[in-house]
Amino acid sequence: MKASSLLLCLAIAYSGYSHADESIHSQFKIVYQQYLDSQQQGKGAEDKAEQAYLLGKQIYGDKSDNTANLAINYANELHQYPAENKQKRFTLFEQAYTILAANHPASSIELIDALLGMATNTDSVNRADALYKQVIEIAAVQKVPKLVADMKLAAAQGLAYGFQGKKYNQAKRYLLEADEFYSQNLPENSVERIKADFLVAAFAEGKRQYSKAIERLNRVVSVFDDALSFDHETELSAHSKLVHLYEKTGKSDEATKHCLAIAKMVPWQENQQQTPLYRQEPNYPDSKARFRQDGSVQMEFDVNTAGFVKNITIIKSEGGEAFEQEAIKAMEKWRYAPKFEDGKAVVAKAQVQLDFKIGR
Repeated sequence: MKASSLLLCLAIAYSGYSHADESIHSQFKIVYQQYLDSQQQGKGAEDKAEQAYLLGKQIYGDKSDNTANLAINYANELHQYPAENKQKRFTLFEQAYTILAANHPASSIELIDALLGMATNTDSVNRADALYKQVIEIAAVQKVPKLVADMKLAAAQGLAYGFQGKKYNQAKRYLLEADEFYSQNLPENSVERIKADFLVAAFAEGKRQYSKAIERLNRVVSVFDDALSFDHETELSAHSKLVHLYEKTGKSDEATKHCLAIAKMVPWQENQQQTPLYRQEPNYPDSKARFRQDGSVQMEFDVNTAGFVKNITIIKSEGGEAFEQEAIKAMEKWRYAPKFEDGKAVVAKAQVQLDFKIGR
């Protein structure tokens, strides 16, 4: 969770610093306000969060809730660098938890943010599972059903996306329980229901239950069409996933409206190289694979008003005609968002190069 959740959005109380150096206190007030301003403006606040944490630690000491919350703030600001700072984030969350656990009962809501932070930044799936269970147990003690559902959804997301299916059954159970609560108690356009729909779709696709995945993603799109008056990255993602799923199931005509929706949502930049919404990798020609031969094919083509690839021509190729044939077969199945001019879809030229390489 970020600093806006549960405890972290609370202002740090300026108390308990009577013996701290006045200049440190003054610096802290300035830096902490700069941190809050950066968050408000959506700018990177990592440096200010770190400075506030280090200065606050001098003022409040190693056992204060304020120090713990400043550590959590700092850890959350490191999320832009997931791989590099994962261990650092875990350590900060762990330090915060140690402080908070000493100051509050084991079932206290004050522990949740630190526990969630540890769970999402550990490399151990078993430890993550145990931490999520602890979070859900704490939520249950509060007797707030929505909080329990929210924690189950967080656990499902963390286990599913963070550990590549190692706790699939546990993650799915959490997801289904959260989804059931949301479906019965929250409006269709709630953030929680949309998040649950995306995760249900991801689970369904993983099990090749494509119809179920398509149904959930179409619900997300419908929510934005019917209940929300703005475009959103989430809606864009739902359209993109639907293009992929429809093409994967041989329903190209169904994919077209989503290609068009994406084209309308994303401003066209002149001279941009179009990015495919769906691509199929070419087969490696048997005659070339047998002799471990590499090749490449550069092609130019039209993206028509429905996002289909047409009029493919070879610009340059290396390795022979077999590579060219397989490249063209693959390209004919790609889909794009068409170019829009003056509110209408138009045909646009595009180029791509496919490389054929066999690992040595």
